[in-house]
Amino acid sequence: MNTLVLYGVAFLVLGVLDGLWLVYVARDFYQREIGPLLLTEVRKVPALLFYLGYPMGLVLLALTPRPDTLAMAVARSALLGLVAYGTYDLTNLATLKGWSVRMALADTAWGCFASAAAGGAVWWVARRWA
Repeated sequence: MNTLVLYGVAFLVLGVLDGLWLVYVARDFYQREIGPLLLTEVRKVPALLFYLGYPMGLVLLALTPRPDTLAMAVARSALLGLVAYGTYDLTNLATLKGWSVRMALADTAWGCFASAAAGGAVWWVARRWA
């Protein structure tokens, strides 16, 4: 299957999940945990660079070569989420006064889940339309 199509699936799934997470599910949690650190408006260029780059990393690093099973695709994708989000959160926990352990754990868990869901979706599409 075309890598660009798989990238599109990962991009879509991560974008939708993160949008729901940030706007509806965890907005109050983020406000309570790191309110003083939050900008009033999201910086669009860094956000765009993340949302363009991370799905490609997921497809190329976690899902190439394509895993034989959905469970393996989900596990490899979750591991990439753990490494990527864990690096971000542990670095913030080590260097920022306002970053809490609760924030680091919740955000890292979210990254594992969102990555696993996107990886599972990519695997399913690749398998279905291969």
